[in-house]
Amino acid sequence: MAVTVRHSMLPLVVLGLILVTVPAVVFAGSTRPSRLDGRLQSLAHDRSAAAHQLAVVLDWLGEPRGRGLLILAVAAVCLLARRRALAVTAVVASLLVAVLTTGLKYVVDRRIHDGFLSYPSGHVAAFAALGLVLGLLLADLLRAGPAFGTTLVLAAALAAGLLMAWAQVALTAHYPTDTVGGVGCALIVVPATAVLVDRFAARRP
Repeated sequence: MAVTVRHSMLPLVVLGLILVTVPAVVFAGSTRPSRLDGRLQSLAHDRSAAAHQLAVVLDWLGEPRGRGLLILAVAAVCLLARRRALAVTAVVASLLVAVLTTGLKYVVDRRIHDGFLSYPSGHVAAFAALGLVLGLLLADLLRAGPAFGTTLVLAAALAAGLLMAWAQVALTAHYPTDTVGGVGCALIVVPATAVLVDRFAARRP
């Protein structure tokens, strides 16, 4: 990972903590959508067959099998670009994101559809995490400076997260605010993992 981008990871982690903590406190133990959720749900619902099919495909990519294929694909891209540390980050961070989102579901205890734990969205977190890794790869290849590199990484994470967020809300699998927590989890885990893996790789002989 580019040194200039590595040094600018802390703001992303702080942003992630905010995105996770605020909704978690507000919606802990709730079983109903907020007013904001209701408004965003109405915007995301598209009754066309093509939109529904796309949402179903995206949802499958967030399931264990589809997610595994995406992780391997992103890791392969990193290896082809000769960025072994980022390939390791893609795998390790994805596993840590899954652990974090699963654990937080039981802590926050927000529920949807007759008791299914919903906060934060693991599907969104998984997509945002892989988008973040690709953003780090692109920033590294472009030798981006701190400001542009951080913006690029954040944009990639948000783009991937928003895509899956739309699918989850369109399928009524999650409240819109659940997806915010998913993006936050990715912003917490991936930068921290990338820095640790990068430093470990640099210390190897």
